[in-house]
Amino acid sequence: MKSLFDPVTIGNLSLKNRIIRSATHERANDANGRFAPFLAPIYEGLAKGGVAAIVTGMMGAGHNSRLLPSTVDANGATAVPELRILGDLVHGYDCKLLVQLSHCGQRSTVTVDDGPAWGPVAAVQASGKPVKAMTRADIAAVAEGFADAAARCREAGVDGVELHGAHGYGLSQFLSPYFNKRTDEYGGDIAARARIVFEVHDAVRRKAGPEYPVWIKLNGTDLAEEGTTWEELLWLCKELEKRGIDAVECSGGIGEDARSKSAQFVKDEKDEGTFAPQALKLAAALTIPVISVCGYRTPSVINEWLNKGDIAAVSLCRPLLSEPDLVARWASGDLAKSRCISCNRCYTPEKGYGCQVYR
Repeated sequence: MKSLFDPVTIGNLSLKNRIIRSATHERANDANGRFAPFLAPIYEGLAKGGVAAIVTGMMGAGHNSRLLPSTVDANGATAVPELRILGDLVHGYDCKLLVQLSHCGQRSTVTVDDGPAWGPVAAVQASGKPVKAMTRADIAAVAEGFADAAARCREAGVDGVELHGAHGYGLSQFLSPYFNKRTDEYGGDIAARARIVFEVHDAVRRKAGPEYPVWIKLNGTDLAEEGTTWEELLWLCKELEKRGIDAVECSGGIGEDARSKSAQFVKDEKDEGTFAPQALKLAAALTIPVISVCGYRTPSVINEWLNKGDIAAVSLCRPLLSEPDLVARWASGDLAKSRCISCNRCYTPEKGYGCQVYR
């Protein structure tokens, strides 16, 4: 019988338990282009608090990739030494560090010479900023941006990277027919819509090495009409498995409205494991590890989901914003559920990073 405190191997990474801090956009790029000082204490607190691994908040990977000016640039001039500091901090607590690499596509607001954002198709942001359809050269540049960032992560001693293919950001925009209306080789059926994902993965492998841990975060469901189908997701994951991806983190939502947001409300135990049914189905069909994210609050519920099938680990963020030492508390024998109330006020930029209820 599996337990959330079992050691587990994800690809070639050995984790001390099955609990991972999922990527949480910390908005930690300061005015000088360095990591903001508040980031290191957050990561040290999480590692000290017992999580087996931390996936960083999404970091930009190349031109026109960042969501906001405060989004960290993984290809920035100081990224390697800054990431080395974070890695050294968490490694002291037997915790692994992975960097989530992202291109935000049509949602990017930080662009070269304040030019248009890049997306799968031409569009206009709510702000009025134009979005240009990526050319083949642009797509190649995106793949190289991911690869350069992954190589920097490896140079910094980071344990691995996670490609952000979920939540309606750049790779997710190509994958989902909700966004992708292209008629060339990057649009149409899932093999075409997934082409950019394969090119990104293969570029990362070429530059960071075949043994370097590479995970991907994908939507088990887009929670939208015209979204990626289950059959398409399964095909995509099997193809990535053939190419050597080390793990899939199964999430959901393209973030276009309240219904499709990824951070769903958790009222009670029946709401926990929001996207766990999809994760279970993926785990049954794949040989690589599947990580389930969203809505976990209670140890007994986590153990129940773990023992329904082949989910390897769970990841969570909002409860750890409220209680960075949550895992240590559970390990000590206090198995009360997280105090997190899923209010999502931790994502309010004007009030700063972290829980706004318990401060």
